Amino acid sequence: MKTLQRQAKHFKGYTIGLDLHRSFIQVVVLDRHGNDAASERIASSTDVLEKLLTKWQKQGPVQIAFEACGCFVWVFELGVRVLGRGQVHAAHAAKISMIAHSLEKNDHNDAWWLAYLLYERRLPEAYVAEGALRELRIAGRELHYYTDMRSDLVRRVRSSLAQLGRKLPKGWHTSKLKRELSKVLLDSIGGVRGESLQDLYAQIEQLGAVILKWRRQVEKLCELFPEVQIIKEHMPGFKVVLGGLVYGELGSPKRFYGPKAYSNGTGLTPAFRESGGKAQAVSITRQGSRLARWALTRAVIACTRCTKNEAGVQVKKWLAKKVARHMPKRKAIVAAARKLAEGIWRLLAWGEVFDLKRAFPA
Repeated sequence: MKTLQRQAKHFKGYTIGLDLHRSFIQVVVLDRHGNDAASERIASSTDVLEKLLTKWQKQGPVQIAFEACGCFVWVFELGVRVLGRGQVHAAHAAKISMIAHSLEKNDHNDAWWLAYLLYERRLPEAYVAEGALRELRIAGRELHYYTDMRSDLVRRVRSSLAQLGRKLPKGWHTSKLKRELSKVLLDSIGGVRGESLQDLYAQIEQLGAVILKWRRQVEKLCELFPEVQIIKEHMPGFKVVLGGLVYGELGSPKRFYGPKAYSNGTGLTPAFRESGGKAQAVSITRQGSRLARWALTRAVIACTRCTKNEAGVQVKKWLAKKVARHMPKRKAIVAAARKLAEGIWRLLAWGEVFDLKRAFPA
């Protein structure tokens, strides 16, 4: 249920809205009463922006707002250094659709709306990772990108061999011995298809080294966060890398007010639409980090490969029970991933040990 947003006290200073572009920044300044104080266009550089913020800071307290777009990080860091973290606000672009859908859209109006929403304390803010957490997020995304790229190449190799009625052993690219045996098979294929397979194999070998590099980087950064080790020890299906990906994307669970809010941040919760007394079934919201959803579902898939002495067997039995009751397998995996997300919040926010039998009764 939506709660009424009580009007907060207005900021007793200057509110600056910044519409960021690669070559310039449109600036709109509102005074303490919400009236237009200034409007100008400046060059998109650190020196010019720092000079602008310093000028207004001399006249009183200053807070700034801008969209979390593709070129906002340097503005965020500069604002934190000059004004302080509490005065810098990055807006969630998808939640201020009145700017994108406006029939009178221009740079000045965009900057004005950002300033006005912040002045009214109604600006929907985006979460900005800082410090080592940002480094972990970057490393995790690089690892996922190159892993996906290698998976595409592996599928192309299997598809080409299927045209010839041949196939490689499962996981042929994951061990040195299997790669050597696969190389012998690929060398025996001639013609243009053989050249194509040779190029694909060389690319897979190169990506393997890059993936190993980023995996080690993620593991090294995870050592700075004891929460990742807690996830690995108490949550089924999670190793250091998957735990690091989830923590790096969502940050500390304590910034969410409850387990449902944490699972909403992953986008794994089902959407709900009702109008005229009729409810409509909708898929998951997919609002939030795509990489966090991937890591949580991979943890569930890892549980399906557990043996009888491992904790993930309970999840495996629960999935088999749901599938036996004619629930689609993908839907069951998403439901299990959502339960794991709620378990992570309870584990790190409340210190509550994850109860497998209660969460996954089988």
